[in-house]
Amino acid sequence: MSLRGAVVHAMHPVLRRWYAWYGRSPRRHRYDGLDLIVLPGVFHPGLFFSTHTLADFICGMDLKGRTFLELGAGTGLIALLAARLGADATASDINPAALHNLELNRERTGLPLHIVRSDLFDDLPGHFDVIAINPPYYSRDPDNDAERAFFAGRDLDHFRRSFPSLSERVRAGTEVYMVLSGDLDLHPIWALAKGSGLRAVTLHERSRWGEPQVVFQLVREDPSTMDRANRPSHPQRDRTT
Repeated sequence: MSLRGAVVHAMHPVLRRWYAWYGRSPRRHRYDGLDLIVLPGVFHPGLFFSTHTLADFICGMDLKGRTFLELGAGTGLIALLAARLGADATASDINPAALHNLELNRERTGLPLHIVRSDLFDDLPGHFDVIAINPPYYSRDPDNDAERAFFAGRDLDHFRRSFPSLSERVRAGTEVYMVLSGDLDLHPIWALAKGSGLRAVTLHERSRWGEPQVVFQLVREDPSTMDRANRPSHPQRDRTT
């Protein structure tokens, strides 16, 4: 474990109590000209580095005219950035507070955004050109809707359920981008991805306070069978994980 990780682990109860207190009231968050509201019970994109790392990456893409999904969108920052870039953007979530938050931020920014209540892909259309995901990744069962943004389930159920659907979409030509902490032991997650015929390629990395956040593209497990349609439209460093 890194020094930063050891400090965070030691302070974990304090940090959780502070975050619970801070999250009791609506907060404002500004990013690259977007002025958003963060409602209680919704993942705050400014307090955790993963969202901004993914946002930086998405802002470098050519999304004009493309269909785009932010899965588990929370405040909708990523989807709204995609909409501003000209994408036909959709934001989905299962958390009622997040769905209300998405509606508020759509109205606040004036950007076009489809909002869908969906448990992963259950109620989503069959195809998107691009999917962006900032998933929960701690192996613990969530106790409420707000904790779904952090905890993937004791057996990483979030990934067990999502990777088969993502694999089908990748095979159909969808580009899938996912941000994860470099401090994690990613082997269990990538083992689940491999079981669904996927592998991860490192595209973008950013570090803050000693914690690396990494954007991966999920591609087909066998690189020799990757169709051109599955190749990313974003410049990449192809470092397979």
